Order: sequence, then C-alpha cells, then structure tokens
Amino acid sequence: MAESEANSRRLAAGDSPESSGPNITRLIKLTSVSGILIILALLAAAMVAALTAAETWAPLVQIFRDILLLILLLEAVLVITAFAILMLQAAGFLIMLKTEVKPILDNARETTRLSRATAQFINSNAVDPLIQIKSFLSGLLAFLRELIRIHKLVSTDDGRGDQSDERQAS
Repeated sequence: MAESEANSRRLAAGDSPESSGPNITRLIKLTSVSGILIILALLAAAMVAALTAAETWAPLVQIFRDILLLILLLEAVLVITAFAILMLQAAGFLIMLKTEVKPILDNARETTRLSRATAQFINSNAVDPLIQIKSFLSGLLAFLRELIRIHKLVSTDDGRGDQSDERQAS
C-alpha cells in the first residue's frame, strides 16, 4: 500500500516510473566505481607502505591480507552455497517435470487418441449410413421423377389420341 502511495506521489510530482530506473543504475555505477577506487587506494597505500618502511607497516599489511583472505573465503562459501541451491532447484524442476508435466502430456495424448477413435466411430456408424441413405433416396427420387414424366408423356399421348377419335366419330 505504501509503495502504491509513493508511486502516486511520484506521478503527481511529475516523475514517471521510468525515471527511477536511470537513478538506480546511476547509483549502482557510482557505488561500484567508488568501491573499486577504495580498493585501488588501499592497494596503493599498502605498496607505498611496504616500499618505504616495511618493518613498521608489516603487521598492518598482514592484518589487511588476512581480512582480504577471509573476505575471499566467505565469497567462495557463498558461491558454493549458491551453486548447491541452483543444483537443488534444477533437481526439483526435473522432478516436477517427471511427476506433473509428463502425466499431463500422457493425458493429452490419450484424449487425442480417444477423440480420433470417437470421430472414426461416428463417421462409420452415423455419417456414412446417412450419406448412403441420402444417396439412395436421391436416386429413388430421380427415378420416380423420370417415371412420372414418362407416365405423363404416355398419358397425354393417349388422351390426344382418344380426343381425335371422338372428333372423327362425331
């Protein structure tokens, strides 16, 4: 809630959310450059102290060296811990793939197979017989239509012949 209020205040002041991005990158760059400069200054001071009065500065340089070795040791422990966590996460991901995604894919394959079998069943038991019945009925209708035409032609010829016979008799 406080974050949304801060964003709304920033927007009200005219700052866009994108303007905080360059500020953060500038802060990160400034911090890293100043850290590197501090380390270089300490190294230069240690070199100057070692070259000018080695016996006086030797205990201080040894302490500085020991502190740097401890920092490197802690960094190595952090890197190994991060690598172990990464490996555990990868193993968890593989287990999830095996236990959750694989059954989902198997169910999808089974569903596809069943739908294909259902479509073939419907096609062979419903659609094909309906098509055959419709074809037969269309052929029968065409046959009856032609039969009726022939009957009309024959009956009109017979009717004309009877009327001409009646006219001749009168």
